[in-house]
Amino acid sequence: MALISNATIIVEAKDNSGSLHQGWEALRLGRPLFIWKTVLDDPALTKPKKMLEYGAMRLSEPDEVFEFLPSPDRVLEIIES
Repeated sequence: MALISNATIIVEAKDNSGSLHQGWEALRLGRPLFIWKTVLDDPALTKPKKMLEYGAMRLSEPDEVFEFLPSPDRVLEIIES
């Protein structure tokens, strides 16, 4: 899933969940990884906090994701340059 996604957003997870496995894969592939603030604030979870050290971003507002997603205008900019 990380390979075919433009970004990954983790909104709920346990320390050994598939969501976290996808998160690590997204980071390995250089894809944006967002972790919802409540996941990062959960004291029982350690791995999401570690992901921040490798480039994951804390997500507080859903709108924060839009600048990392491709848009038709951005695609045209790339093609024309």
